[in-house]
Amino acid sequence: MRAKLLTFALGAALLVQPAINAVASETISLTDKQISRLGITATASLSAGEMSLANVPAKIIPVRTSLKAITIPYEGVLTKIHVLPSQKIKAGQTLFTVRSRDYLDINIGLQTAQGELEAANIALKQQTLLVDEGLSAGTTLLPLNANVMRAQALVDEFRTPLRGISSAGLSQYYVKAPASGRVEDFDLQIGQSVEPMRAVTAIYTSDDLWAEVMVPEDLVGQVKAGDSIGFDDGSFGEVVSASRMIDPKTKSAMLVAKVPVGSGLNPGQLTQVIISKSSQAGEMVRVPVSAIIRLDGKTNVFLKYNGDFNPIAVDVTGRSRGYATIAGRINAGDQVAVTGLSELKAIHLAEAE
Repeated sequence: MRAKLLTFALGAALLVQPAINAVASETISLTDKQISRLGITATASLSAGEMSLANVPAKIIPVRTSLKAITIPYEGVLTKIHVLPSQKIKAGQTLFTVRSRDYLDINIGLQTAQGELEAANIALKQQTLLVDEGLSAGTTLLPLNANVMRAQALVDEFRTPLRGISSAGLSQYYVKAPASGRVEDFDLQIGQSVEPMRAVTAIYTSDDLWAEVMVPEDLVGQVKAGDSIGFDDGSFGEVVSASRMIDPKTKSAMLVAKVPVGSGLNPGQLTQVIISKSSQAGEMVRVPVSAIIRLDGKTNVFLKYNGDFNPIAVDVTGRSRGYATIAGRINAGDQVAVTGLSELKAIHLAEAE
């Protein structure tokens, strides 16, 4: 096999020998007839300043960082729903009314503790008057002060879990909005039981949207935060995050990008987006992968100028379907060979020998 390759290389070298002798050793000069006979074609390299990688489906979602969960502090039953799904609300606005046995027990406990505190204070006050009039010893105040302190501690114990909760009566309380925004869709009904500390709905404090995109396995790692995706209306959104963790079931990774304001898209909607990769204009270009070849242990392309072909060492910085992004002494618009590279390599190796 090696002998055949050498024979071919020598034959190709003899074919172009007159032209090669007239130029520097790195340059291969061919006539149009020789280029056609060897099956060599070239194409212009493209700017990789904004390179489209793929057109993929995406789901529109609300911005997760704007989400505030609404939880129920005490187990109970919904007795009233004050808002509608997706309704705009203000901070402090009442959302639900809940009747709760636990809430009732705490309130009864608080009332009992407050009664004990009041009785302890009355007893202390009366005994203090007797001590002040000299009718009783001062030491009699010690146990009464202790009773007041115990009763006060009990009141604080029952009052603490009620802080921040708006009372709707002895056995009912209001659930209010912690911030202004829009109530998420919810499926709640009057008479429904609700569990403590479990989110029953949420509030989105922003109208901004994200696009959730499943990036194909072959593009994972090529897109990062700061790159852009294109939408159907011609607008672009910036990539917020791009995971490199591939789901073994879908063979894809999650990408999240901002949706441009005024896009007309809505949460839950499915759409198509174009994934693009940003690069520094003038420093990287895009060429067909068929233009890449290993030469002298390095990655090269053959740069074409008129009838001359020069091997140029490049660094491959990314790959997409059918294209490679390269950095080196190649500018956008430069012609690079995309077919006949084996013939050019054979000529180059034959000349080197």
